[in-house]
Amino acid sequence: MAKVSFSGLKYGESNVEIKLLVDIQNDWFEIKHTVSEIMNKSTGEYIVVTRNTLKFEVASSHEETM
Repeated sequence: MAKVSFSGLKYGESNVEIKLLVDIQNDWFEIKHTVSEIMNKSTGEYIVVTRNTLKFEVASSHEETM
């Protein structure tokens, strides 16, 4: 059970931050890619946009022998 995150500026742009979060649990993990500081051109406000989220369960199978 752990969370790992990374953030940095998008190459060539000083106002666009890229965030990557990996949430690892016992039987599943989730990867979320977020781009922040995007301006809504119609209102002039900055918004946060979540681009991609990938979540899947990890299944393991093993046989016990006696």
